[in-house]
Amino acid sequence: MAILKEFRTRFMELVSELELNKKTEIAEKLGLTYATFTKIYNYGILPTVPVLIRIADYFKVSIEYLLGNTDNDFIDLSPSPATFKARLEYLRLKSQIASVYELAKISHIHRNNFAQWLKKDYLPTVDDLLVLANVFNVSCDFLLGRCEEEAVLSSPLIPPPYQRIG
Repeated sequence: MAILKEFRTRFMELVSELELNKKTEIAEKLGLTYATFTKIYNYGILPTVPVLIRIADYFKVSIEYLLGNTDNDFIDLSPSPATFKARLEYLRLKSQIASVYELAKISHIHRNNFAQWLKKDYLPTVDDLLVLANVFNVSCDFLLGRCEEEAVLSSPLIPPPYQRIG
């Protein structure tokens, strides 16, 4: 369970802009369980990627902004979002990485994770998402198909044990 202080701060700021007082009402409005809401609000515990996307979509902000990786909250949402699976394959081929096994070695992410993402349409954990965004030098939002702009990262989102491409 990852805890991120900057995520908690951003979430609290966005929630404070809502004109609701009860945490249960806010959680319901965001489509979150009360337990998930309080874990985020009180402790900054990172939710799953689908929940992170739901929060970012509700507030119309980028995932990088929510995670505290940028101060720019703007996102130009794609009118026809791509899937994570499609974006992962696109970036792998564009980077001329021969196979997902090679990508697994480069990223230090277990190859079974790639099998689940590509065969079962699962989404990665936040940690794996950040590593992949760093490896390909793109935003999490692009990797998740939320936007069309392949924004290049000015600095790594997390320190590398992985190899950065491009």
